[in-house]
Amino acid sequence: MTYIPEDILQTIRETADIRQVVQEFVPLKKRGKNWVGLCPFHSDKDPSFTVNEDKQIFYCFGCGEGGNVFKFLMKIQGISFPEAARALAQRYGITIPERPVSAHERKKKELKEQLLELTLEASHYFTSQLESSKTAELARNYLESRGLDDETIKTFQLGWAEDSWDGLTSHLESKGLDLELAEQAGLIIKRANAPGWYDRFRGRIIFPIHDHQGNIVAFGGRTVGLPGQEEQPKYINSPESPIYKKGKILYGLYQNKGAIRKAGYGLMVEGYMDVVSLWQFGIRQAVASLGTAMTEDHGRRMKGVTKEWVLLFDADEAGLKAATRALPICYKVDLRPKVLVLPEGEDPDSFVRKNGPDKLLELVSTAQSGLDYLIDMGKRHFGTDTEGTLKTIESALDAISQVQDPVRKSLFVGHISRKLGVREESLWQNLERRERNKPLRVAYSKDKGNDAQAKPKVLAKRKNRAEEKILGFLLSYPQYMDRFLDLGLELWLEDRDLAELWDAMVHLHSLTGRLSLSELYERLEHAPELRSTAMRLASAFPPCSDIESMVKDLEKSCMERKKRALRMQLIQQIREQGEEGDCEHLLRDLLSLR
Repeated sequence: MTYIPEDILQTIRETADIRQVVQEFVPLKKRGKNWVGLCPFHSDKDPSFTVNEDKQIFYCFGCGEGGNVFKFLMKIQGISFPEAARALAQRYGITIPERPVSAHERKKKELKEQLLELTLEASHYFTSQLESSKTAELARNYLESRGLDDETIKTFQLGWAEDSWDGLTSHLESKGLDLELAEQAGLIIKRANAPGWYDRFRGRIIFPIHDHQGNIVAFGGRTVGLPGQEEQPKYINSPESPIYKKGKILYGLYQNKGAIRKAGYGLMVEGYMDVVSLWQFGIRQAVASLGTAMTEDHGRRMKGVTKEWVLLFDADEAGLKAATRALPICYKVDLRPKVLVLPEGEDPDSFVRKNGPDKLLELVSTAQSGLDYLIDMGKRHFGTDTEGTLKTIESALDAISQVQDPVRKSLFVGHISRKLGVREESLWQNLERRERNKPLRVAYSKDKGNDAQAKPKVLAKRKNRAEEKILGFLLSYPQYMDRFLDLGLELWLEDRDLAELWDAMVHLHSLTGRLSLSELYERLEHAPELRSTAMRLASAFPPCSDIESMVKDLEKSCMERKKRALRMQLIQQIREQGEEGDCEHLLRDLLSLR
């Protein structure tokens, strides 16, 4: 494992040219001081995606995505920060020194490489069997009956596991590969009452499972109706292994992430065949979980491609429950989920084959918001009497309690209030008590949706344009940061988000002696709202023709606000002292601030 020292990261920041990197993925045109193009992260018709070479940042005024060169590579390629840093270092000829690797780390790395070698060889075996084995005729006929052509089969590297106990086992052994490790990779199973191993997948169509880098890490297998398979599960998957964690991988994401970005939204479906069949019919933005409920890791992977997702599940009980369980996770990781339940008896595969892709996309366009789905399902499941409505409210609040953005949460609360006829104030009290693990019953309003006094405490204040202007200037011209450190911004910044952003800017400056927008972005990793605010302010700040005049005007404004804040503090202290207090020195200080 390679450790990347901070000084090397700084060298990469100073050397990498974000325009050069972005232009490998997005055609850009010069417009003023910026470069503009169509955003690769949402469906963009008018160029709203900007790259600023001076600030070394990108920002989309359409979807709000922004960041530095590391973030762009992470987002566009679905890779981690260390992977992005190594890719940039290699591109610009920057050597990352190797630190001593522990024996445990070396062993772990070697094991991963060996297991990936085995899964790759197994995939080659399965695909060759599908192409040429006489026993694969039933599988080929099945795939043809599903309308899958050669391009689709090759794209997803579909294969065939012959109906034999030791087909793959013998193949791996003939290649001199370690069968103990093949067992760890989930390819074969150790015999219980005899020496040796037997194949896990037998008489099944094989679906290789790729990680986000394109490595084959596991497999799924589907029966094709061979004698004796009637009582077997239709689908089986590889067990978890050192290279495969099913709660972190989505089937089809590796193949479809580009199409998802282009479409501006993704489809979450239930099965392998749904993903493959939709791809065959030109709908190439679907992914599926791997026999498990959606996890937060899944959600973060999905968010790395787009925030807009439609949960496209079957109308059976399992599908409805899967959607209900997934929504709180979607809200927690800041996705924008919608839900579409197909007609009863249909799944995406069967529906698209019967009705065609246009009809399915027409239905997708009618998907309801995740919150409306929860409310409607609650009414249907719990009923509309008092107790049923209370349970529906609990279900909806369970989901939106995960929302981090206070403005979104406030809009959701208002929506629940209007749809279910409860006072917003009661909903906010419930949410606040919920955070303290104290349940509270919800009170009904006499007049549905017209509670004029219900004002959520967490409603975000309207942004102060003067405050934004000052921080936007400093983010755009960080060389002037020193001149503003003693102007008391921490005393008078009224907007909470801007005050927190200023604190982060000051902290970075105190640590490094400079303010770098790229470094600030990385240090705000756990504060996505502040990240977004910083990118927006820096990107929206217009070029200055007379910077020194701008600095003097801003300094004057800051000084006036600082004096005003100090005067208010002194007045408050004088009031607290009262008539008997010694206020003489406070009055002198107050007079000096005139």
